[in-house]
Amino acid sequence: MSKINHCPCGSKKNYSVCCELIHNKHSLAVTPELLMRSRYSAHVKGLTQYIIDTYHPSCNAEEFKEGIEDSIELDWRKLKVVSSHLSDKSGNEGFVSFKATYSEDGQLHQLKELSRFLKENGKWYYIDGEIE
Repeated sequence: MSKINHCPCGSKKNYSVCCELIHNKHSLAVTPELLMRSRYSAHVKGLTQYIIDTYHPSCNAEEFKEGIEDSIELDWRKLKVVSSHLSDKSGNEGFVSFKATYSEDGQLHQLKELSRFLKENGKWYYIDGEIE
């Protein structure tokens, strides 16, 4: 009997038919929520370059590679999406509110953020977020 490899994003789908597809082709993240879920899964899977590549180009994320690698080293446990919506009529800006649970030094912590995403050239990118 094969073990089901649930996607870390919490979708209850197999990773191979969920975030792995997006990790291999960024443009498959057709909503801000899908991009956010794939970025969380990339943290769990240790995919530093994917996280860098899905920051908006104006963020110059390559400059923050070390910090991104540090965040990947955390023991990410669970993702809960609180809300997700587009903000304007053009459909090129969206927000996702989420809670991500992680363990560090044996203690559980929770990151609560309202993330902002921009769509350019048919792809969604993370631009910034407010810690809640």
